[in-house]
Amino acid sequence: MASLSTPSFHVLFLLVIVALFLGLSWYMTYESALEGLMDQLNVVVILCPVLLLLIVHWLSVVEKPTLPLPRSEPNAIHRAGGSPWGVGLLVVLLMVMISYQSSFHDQWFPMWTRG
Repeated sequence: MASLSTPSFHVLFLLVIVALFLGLSWYMTYESALEGLMDQLNVVVILCPVLLLLIVHWLSVVEKPTLPLPRSEPNAIHRAGGSPWGVGLLVVLLMVMISYQSSFHDQWFPMWTRG
């Protein structure tokens, strides 16, 4: 073991080049996988409010829900002043606007993007 010497400059340079190529290929694979994951998560984030609305609607239609929920006054939800479907549509609209924020910003405020 004592007879081992440091590798030459050419060997180190070759190892650095190989490491750069491996790192670049790993980055490209990682980037495409991350973009695919973000696309899937975007769909999940948009569908979550709709799913919650369907669950709330199902719980309000069922005579006796299977979940033990605390009771409130009868017809208290009707005095709350809003439709859950209207709130759901507002949430969906906000999620779409957040997803496409940059394109809305470019269309609505074109002078701010120039400069």
